[in-house]
Amino acid sequence: MPHCHPIRRTLRQHGCRATPQRVVILEAMQASGRHMTAEEIHAAVRDRFPAMDLSTVYRTLRLFTRLGLLERHVLGEGRIVYEWRDRPSHGHLRCRSCHQIFHLEESVLEELRQEIQGRLGLSVEQITLSVLGLCSRCRARGSIPSEAKP
Repeated sequence: MPHCHPIRRTLRQHGCRATPQRVVILEAMQASGRHMTAEEIHAAVRDRFPAMDLSTVYRTLRLFTRLGLLERHVLGEGRIVYEWRDRPSHGHLRCRSCHQIFHLEESVLEELRQEIQGRLGLSVEQITLSVLGLCSRCRARGSIPSEAKP
């Protein structure tokens, strides 16, 4: 995997060991190419490390987040996902029916930053944005999220 060598080095630079469990968690995230919950990561690594506890995955994700390798996002309704910090800053939009996650690019966040600074005079240091709604596909199908069904 292309990120393993730099990540091993980064872990060592931060005084952390590059354990096989940490490496397999990183490989699972890289292979998926998407946002993943801790439970999804745990399921993805179970074949190689059947004895790995979910608590190990959570501890590892906290470590990687603290080191700046991952970003942790709360995407509405308490859903927590993790993603690589390999993209510019962006927001997230999540469909509450199919749970697909869409990215809101930095240019939109920059417009919001300028609007806030212009209207309120607030010097914006960081914008964390998460939007919950229905995607066009689910709206067209008339999908109702399972938690909203009677």
